[in-house]
Amino acid sequence: MEDQNPTFSFELDYAGEKVRCRVNMQAQSCEILFDGRLIATIALTGDATWIQESGVILPDSIIQEIGLRVESEYL
Repeated sequence: MEDQNPTFSFELDYAGEKVRCRVNMQAQSCEILFDGRLIATIALTGDATWIQESGVILPDSIIQEIGLRVESEYL
């Protein structure tokens, strides 16, 4: 199952605190967990922009930072 939906984690500054961000790769999007809690789903658009599809509204800078981490890890 891990091969189908790889995951990776990193530390992230969010709302003035350090959180453990875990990214669960899905077929068309990425599930984002902060300290083990599902926060949001993000996806890469056709024009190579990261957008949030669902969840707690995150600042664009956080979405882009997570997206860059995904790109450096998998793309």
